[in-house]
Amino acid sequence: MPEVETFLFQLEEGQLCPVPVRSRYGYHVLVVDRRISGRLLPFEAVHQKIADYLEDRVWRQAARQYVELLIGSADIEGIDLKGSVSPLVQ
Repeated sequence: MPEVETFLFQLEEGQLCPVPVRSRYGYHVLVVDRRISGRLLPFEAVHQKIADYLEDRVWRQAARQYVELLIGSADIEGIDLKGSVSPLVQ
């Protein structure tokens, strides 16, 4: 979140942000315990992790769409669930 990053990257290790930071998720109290420098990894070292992440993401999206279709075809009362009657779920 850019609004948090603006404050976070200005803090030193061990420093507490002097004001609460507002974002679209609410207010945040920021403190930097420590910084660890990142490094660029070669694609060969991370390609399997990326592939696993993408496969998991596709599976979760398909499962969500399936549940939405089930909800759309069910007769449910007392709660408003988002369902879809069309297989063209996005």
